[in-house]
Amino acid sequence: MTYQPIPAPSAPRRTTRNVLIAVGVVLVLCCLGGSISGFWIYRSVSDAVAPVSDSTTTYLDAVRRGDHSTAYGQLCAPMRNRVSEADFTRMQAAQPRLSDYDITGVHVANTNGRTEGTATVRLTQENGTETTQIFRLVKEDGAWRVCQQ
Repeated sequence: MTYQPIPAPSAPRRTTRNVLIAVGVVLVLCCLGGSISGFWIYRSVSDAVAPVSDSTTTYLDAVRRGDHSTAYGQLCAPMRNRVSEADFTRMQAAQPRLSDYDITGVHVANTNGRTEGTATVRLTQENGTETTQIFRLVKEDGAWRVCQQ
């Protein structure tokens, strides 16, 4: 009589562990991809709105200093054609002096090949009056210019 060898028990399958490892790897890859995508989107938006904010800051800093010539130079061509620098200076001098400002929002849009931006600004005048104003800016010869105030 011959004995049949008894097969050794097979190692227990660790499917649960393998599934958890695979799910963990997928989650790590998704988190990494989401982080990279989020950073890329943030940089893209930041790069788009920063020049609008910078131009608004340049304009308002000049107005606050009373440097009307620099402020006038930040205006778009249609506004400069409509108002002379002397008239602009007179209008600015007649208004209460700007003591502070805070840019609370910036938006850039490209519609039918025309790029425009807006900057929402909280203005504080020397007399303490606070107002919120939206400045419209247009891209003109590669530079952002204030085109309506």
